[in-house]
Amino acid sequence: MVVLVASLALAGCGGGGPETPAATTAPPPPLGAQPLLARTQPQFQADLAGLRGRVVVVNFWASWCGPCREEMPALEEASQAYAKAGKPVTVIGVDASDVRSEAAKFLAEVGVTYPTVYDQAGLRGGVATSWTVTGLPQTWFVARDGSRAGRIAGRLTVDDLRSRVDELLTGS
Repeated sequence: MVVLVASLALAGCGGGGPETPAATTAPPPPLGAQPLLARTQPQFQADLAGLRGRVVVVNFWASWCGPCREEMPALEEASQAYAKAGKPVTVIGVDASDVRSEAAKFLAEVGVTYPTVYDQAGLRGGVATSWTVTGLPQTWFVARDGSRAGRIAGRLTVDDLRSRVDELLTGS
């Protein structure tokens, strides 16, 4: 409480108008705070570091990609099932090289509840490129220790997804 009051008092003493140093150095919103939150590679890596201890499924997609649209309900189904079972699994969607408004419309249609981020540069030097994604869809699996533990290039099925995640949960 004291820190909050002190912070507010200092903010009021900042002077300098609308662009104070605090405004330019504020951390980005947390992952999942809103759909299609824009992320740079360093921000995305920081998000993943915060998920250590969990199995993470990173799905690269775009609203214009037919196979991506076909697999999205399976990802949502798996995300919900693991959450209900209390399993330490997080699904993250990375919308790569897409039109943000179209992606938002598609997410709403499918009813996606897991965190999604927006990678505007995508396949042209963005987060997707740093994960060696050259085509969509592509799904990466991250082990509990934060290491990349494999990927599926192309459309995945619920069975493929669950098999890979369950292997990582049991440590096989």
